[in-house]
This record gives sequence, C-alpha cells and structure tokens, in this order.
Amino acid sequence: MSTNLRIEPLLNPDIAVFDRLIVILKAAFAAQDGIVNPPSSVTRVDVAELQWRFQRDAVLVARDGQNENAIIAQIWIETTPEDAYLYKMSVDPAYHGKGIGRALMDAACDYVVQKGAVSRLRLNVRQELTGNVAFFQRCGFVTTGEGVHSGFTEPTYWIMTRDIADQETRSIA
Repeated sequence: MSTNLRIEPLLNPDIAVFDRLIVILKAAFAAQDGIVNPPSSVTRVDVAELQWRFQRDAVLVARDGQNENAIIAQIWIETTPEDAYLYKMSVDPAYHGKGIGRALMDAACDYVVQKGAVSRLRLNVRQELTGNVAFFQRCGFVTTGEGVHSGFTEPTYWIMTRDIADQETRSIA
C-alpha cells in the first residue's frame, strides 16, 4: 500500500466528485456482471442517488497522494439504531491488490468506533462472490444470516457482522 494513502470523510462534494465516485463504483462492480443475480444496483446508480445518500450517510474516501490526491476508493456508512451498515465499498481497479480495501475497512471501523453510537458493523455480500466473502472474513466479519432480493425465493446474499464494542482505533478517519 502506498504510504501516501489518505482516508478521510468526504466533505462538501461537488458534482465532479460524485461523478468520480460513480466511475469507481461501476468499474469495481463490473467484475460481478454475469455472476450475480439479480444484477448489482450499482449498474443504475447516478449522481442524484449519491447526493441523496450523502445527506443521510457518511462516506469515507481513499486518496492517492502520489496522484494529485485523486479519490481511488470509497465506503459508505449508514448508522441505524442497531448497527452501522457498510455498503458500496469499492476500490478503483487500477489500485487493486495494494491493501487499500483492507485500509478502507479498518478506517470505517475506526470511524464508527469514534462516533460511539453503535457496537456492531454489518454488510451484505452476494453469495456467489466467494472471494469477497473471504476478504470480509479476514477483516473480522462473520456470516450471521442470509437475505433474499425482491422477486427471488432463495437467498441471494449473506449478512455479515463484526462486533466492535472493544475495538481500538488504528487510523484517523
């Protein structure tokens, strides 16, 4: 991982930033095309949706200090009364394999711990994406349930959680 990686909450984004987030999302999720059913909702994401989500949720972005602080990854965090739901975690494919996904997950955990509102993280991962499941397991998540997309009768995704009640922070996010 680059020592010039900076992970921070996104503040006051303009349309160009939302456009960049969409490019990263669509590029990162493109590998799922033809694998997951139903297709990922990322295929339909637009600026208006991200602007709406930004009003409700937090988003952490990873920036590459060696590339004019370009945004190269993101994770969205919705805090509910029960937990913090992590979603739309994505890394620009040009940066895959450099530890950025793990750094982003650690930063999201730290962010939630620092906010102090909840003691559990939750995410959903498609059952077909066994590599993603393994990644989240390495990040301390365990499978605690399964979910079914609308219009389907069999489970289509795993619900994974991680207890953070006694978590010590590792980053400044």
